[in-house]
Order: sequence, then C-alpha cells, then structure tokens
Amino acid sequence: MGRIIRGCTGAVLGLALITVGVTGCGPDRNDAVGPDVPRGQAPPGGTAVNGIEREWTVLADLDHVRAGPVRFTFKNSGTLTHEMLVVRTNLPLGRLAVDPETRKFDEESDEWEVVGEISEYEVGKTGDITLDLESGNYQLVCNIPGHYASGMAFAFRVD
Repeated sequence: MGRIIRGCTGAVLGLALITVGVTGCGPDRNDAVGPDVPRGQAPPGGTAVNGIEREWTVLADLDHVRAGPVRFTFKNSGTLTHEMLVVRTNLPLGRLAVDPETRKFDEESDEWEVVGEISEYEVGKTGDITLDLESGNYQLVCNIPGHYASGMAFAFRVD
C-alpha cells in the first residue's frame, strides 16, 4: 500500500508541475502580434494599443478597450509603405466601399468617420497617435491604394 500511495503522490506532483509549466507562462498581449510589436505607453487614464502592419494584414495586441484616451503605436513590418487609420463604423470588417478607380475607400464618406491616422510610414518605422475614443465599433485599416481591399483591416471595439 505504501508503494501505491507514493506512486499516486508522485503522479499527482508530476501532473501539478506540468500544469504550472503550461499555465505559468500564459499568453500576453504580444503573443497576438509577435516579437516585432512596438511597446507604446498608455496616455494618463487611458490605454495603449500596440500593433504591426505588413502585407496584407493589420494586427493589434488588443481588440477592445474602454472609452477614453487611447495611444495607438504601430510598426510597419512589411516591405511596402503603410498607414494606419482609425475608422468608426458599424459596417462589418472589410466592407467599406472601395472605389475601383482609386482602389481606396472615401475617407470623407458619410457612412463612416476617420477619427485619426498614422500617416504613411516607411518599412521598419514606427508611428503613433493618441485619440480620445467614444464607445462604438471601429476598424484599424491601411488605405494606401489596394491595401484595404487586400485585407488590411482589423476589427476594434470601444466600450
């Protein structure tokens, strides 16, 4: 009987160590975007959202925040110039109407509102912008010709 108890104790201890090893280093915000993500500082009373853009994706470490000041810090990890616009809209992700001639969506449309942007930035560069966001649905997008239509959009919610 002593061997059975010792064997069970060893098995339980081993399982506990495996559990701690697996859960002890849980995912952090950078896991969503990888090691290339910049580390912007939150504004006073606000939130920092860090991300990367590359062909043909926009990735951020958070997909929702509380209303108030939000600092977006994004790095261009691609091979082309990008920009990052914060667009308030209730349209589904990727559904802003793109003009076939310009291959961009109209930034002055009445159907959505561009509330701010990190202007075009070159490969390897980082840009940031701080915005005071109201509750609602947003998209973080690149509107360089052809980029949004190629999938450069990220759904974002402010509560």
